[in-house]
Amino acid sequence: MAEKIGFVFDLDGTFINSTDIGDIVKKELYKEFNIQTNDKIEKEIEDLTYEIIAGENHKKLGTKLMWAIFKKLGLTFWQRIKALIRANSIFKEEIPKVKLFKGSEELIDFFDENENYYDYAIITTSSDKEVDARLKKFPEFYKKFEGKIVTRDFVKNLKPHPESITKVSNILGIPFNRIVLCGDMHTDILLGKNVNAITIGVLTGIFSRQKLLELEPDFIFDSIADILDNIEKIKEKVINN
Repeated sequence: MAEKIGFVFDLDGTFINSTDIGDIVKKELYKEFNIQTNDKIEKEIEDLTYEIIAGENHKKLGTKLMWAIFKKLGLTFWQRIKALIRANSIFKEEIPKVKLFKGSEELIDFFDENENYYDYAIITTSSDKEVDARLKKFPEFYKKFEGKIVTRDFVKNLKPHPESITKVSNILGIPFNRIVLCGDMHTDILLGKNVNAITIGVLTGIFSRQKLLELEPDFIFDSIADILDNIEKIKEKVINN
């Protein structure tokens, strides 16, 4: 029997649409704080977002990013404090509403139907508690990943450090060169490249196609729904890896 291929996925922005919450937060805060912007300012905020996200990865990154954006928008210190509190409140309200991206369940069903050839796991910088909050409304899907989710609670070093994918490799019993790392962030692509895995960037997160192209992943898809249509190309890439 051929050695299995392991598909390892990010969670937010890859399987679930939680990154859309940022647009909701933005809309509400702009209204509440009477924030007026223009194309120039929005472009500066976009560049600032990429600069901060691409520069580091830790559990407080979201707070650091929002603080920098609020400062760029001209909010005073105390306004920034209030905006952070409100943003966190909106996030908690919206998390229970997140949905799986189209094709997520079908993809995992395909892997299960071909379990002799494929396995899968999730690596996320979210905590166990946050993962549970996101996935518990999809109990059948969630159960399929039992014992195969590596959160930040299981590692000392977050992506793109190879600690998390080393744990997944051991869990699945699949070597790095047979792993396909799929995610929407630079940290996912860099993590895959750090261990010579095949990499797939998806456009369902905050990174544009151009930003992902700069990272030179092996594939860029609109979403994980495109994986099934390209499974033979991916397999060929793994075999030649």
